[in-house]
Amino acid sequence: MESKQIKRLYRDGNRWTTRNPNESVESDLPVLPYNGSSGWSGTDTSEERAKENDTYGKTAQAQAFVYRYLLWHQANGGTWKEIADASGYHHGTISGALSVLHKEGKIARLTERRNRCRVYVHPAYINERDTDSQGRKPKECPNCGHHL
Repeated sequence: MESKQIKRLYRDGNRWTTRNPNESVESDLPVLPYNGSSGWSGTDTSEERAKENDTYGKTAQAQAFVYRYLLWHQANGGTWKEIADASGYHHGTISGALSVLHKEGKIARLTERRNRCRVYVHPAYINERDTDSQGRKPKECPNCGHHL
């Protein structure tokens, strides 16, 4: 008698898959796209916090929390404030995790807002809504629209 291996199924947006969405990304964490760092806002306190978090694993934990939060909340997604409130992490930690995960394409930022904050979702839950690209937008000339 031939034995069949039973595979676990996972929900991925509107379809089922045998790929565990948590394992595929979390095994790649932390994402450190800025010369081996998660980056910082430019202040000395932000730089100090980023380096400490990268070194002692808090960056990986925060990124994993953000990713799992967005998977759990599906199409509703979450704002930095909602995720920070749920996790207890500092604004800078959550904002940094959202930025690097977005930069690497592991999450998406919608153009819609909730409570004056941008909404982030797992890419499987974009559902044809408009998204933003990551990073600073080039300044445009107010007269002709060319990039300055």
